[in-house]
Amino acid sequence: MKSKLQWISFFLILVMFFPVSVFANENNYVGCDLIGVEESKFENLIEEIQNIETTHPEYTEEMIKNVLDERHQRSGKGIIDIWNVLTDSEKKLCIRYPFDALKVNKAKNIATSQTEAKFGTNGLGNRSDAFRHGIWNAEMTVLIGKERAELFATAHEDKDVTGTESDGYPKTAHRDMDLYNNKVGREIGEKNKEASESEMADIIYQEIYSATTSFIWLHE
Repeated sequence: MKSKLQWISFFLILVMFFPVSVFANENNYVGCDLIGVEESKFENLIEEIQNIETTHPEYTEEMIKNVLDERHQRSGKGIIDIWNVLTDSEKKLCIRYPFDALKVNKAKNIATSQTEAKFGTNGLGNRSDAFRHGIWNAEMTVLIGKERAELFATAHEDKDVTGTESDGYPKTAHRDMDLYNNKVGREIGEKNKEASESEMADIIYQEIYSATTSFIWLHE
C-alpha cells in the first residue's frame, strides 16, 4: 500500500511539472516536426515581437531576433518553448510577417490534427509524414498565398541535417522528402482554394493513396 501511494505521489509531481499536452505529444506525434502551439500562446509571442518593434522602431530584424533569443534564454518556462523550437529563418519570418506567422501556426495545427484523424498518429518518414507536410502547405497556401507559404515551409527545413533521424534514415533524406512534399502540397492548395479543411484532407489523402501519387516517402 505504501509503495502504491509513493507511485501516485510521484505521478502527481510529474503532472505538476510537465503539462498533459507534453505526454499527449509523445503519444500522438511520433517524430513529428510540425507540432503547432495553442493559438493564444502564439499570439503572445507575436505580441511580444510587436512590443519590441513599437518600443524600438530603430531595431533591425536581426536586432529584434537577438533580443528575443537573449530574453528567452534566461526565461524559465512558458513562451521560451515556442520561440526556441523555431529555426533562425522561421524566427526572422515571424518578425517580418507576424500576422502570417499566426496563420502558419494555425495551418500546423490543422495538419497534425488531420494527420492523426486519417492515420491515427503523426509518423516520421512514412506516408503520414508526407500527408502532414502536404496538407500543411496546402492550408498555408489558402491562408497566406503560395509565395509566403513557400518561404515559411523552406525556413522550417533550415536546420542541422547531419546524422540520422530516429527511423535510421539520413536527416538529409528527410529534408529532401519534406521540401518535395511541401511543393506538392502547395500546388494542391493552389488548385483547391475553396476547399474546407476536411475536404482538403480528403483530397490529399486520396492523392497519397493514388497509384500515380506525386508524394514521396522513405518507408511504410
